[in-house]
Amino acid sequence: MRISLYLSATGSRFWTASADISLDDAIAHAAALGYDAVEVMPRDVDDPDPETLRAATERHGLDIMAIASGFIAIEHGLTFTHPDAEVRRQAVRAMRRCLEAARRARAPLVSIGVIRGKLQGGATRAGALDHLIECVRECGFYAGELNLTLVVEPGNRYETDFIHTVAEALDLLVAVNLPSVRLMLDTFHMNIEEVSLADAIRRAAPHLAHVHLADSNRRAPGWGHLDFQPVAVALRETGYGGGIGLEMLLAPDFEAAARQGLQFVRRLFASAKSRPAGPG
Repeated sequence: MRISLYLSATGSRFWTASADISLDDAIAHAAALGYDAVEVMPRDVDDPDPETLRAATERHGLDIMAIASGFIAIEHGLTFTHPDAEVRRQAVRAMRRCLEAARRARAPLVSIGVIRGKLQGGATRAGALDHLIECVRECGFYAGELNLTLVVEPGNRYETDFIHTVAEALDLLVAVNLPSVRLMLDTFHMNIEEVSLADAIRRAAPHLAHVHLADSNRRAPGWGHLDFQPVAVALRETGYGGGIGLEMLLAPDFEAAARQGLQFVRRLFASAKSRPAGPG
């Protein structure tokens, strides 16, 4: 199972995964620790430059697992559910450029997280969901043309108004109805929203393309109170063949968090292979 480290570009306003060292140094350290790949939240569609990013990772023997689209909302305020149709059009154009950048960087996945937006300006939930489906479908068609996969991530209720659970995400996937749009899960969000993480993983399995691990406090796995064993067992039992990404606070410092996360994941899945399955 390939393990990636989620990193924010230098100067990014994205609070999670912001390192106390430069992106170039973080890539080098991730490789030295033994990661297989990185995931990157850019500061802008060309910051870092996709070809330069790809060269930096290849120099250290790493792949780029995914590009996060959150910068489109965080840095530019563009979302798929904004009540202004022109803002939604700009968000779709920005996502298309993000997909093009991912292809240039040779990253197979692009995530849909905070770009979906929140209810505002008197918008109804039903209307906002219609806008979300329309925008995701348009971007999903383009992703398919580029041989890329868009992964929709359920987020917790404190960060978004839409798509909190696997069940809600699957409804969205059914509405969009494109093979290029799949599902990404994150244990930090799941710990808030799901009754059973293992059951949610089993339900998501046919559509699951990527998994993020972080503990209950968004720190490295093992540094909170989340029980990851049922998560690993469910992924094993469903035949999950995708990657594991660590999207976590790089605290108390980059080196300690990155090392803890990698070592924990390796032990977790080694243990899951040898233990009998428990009750979800």
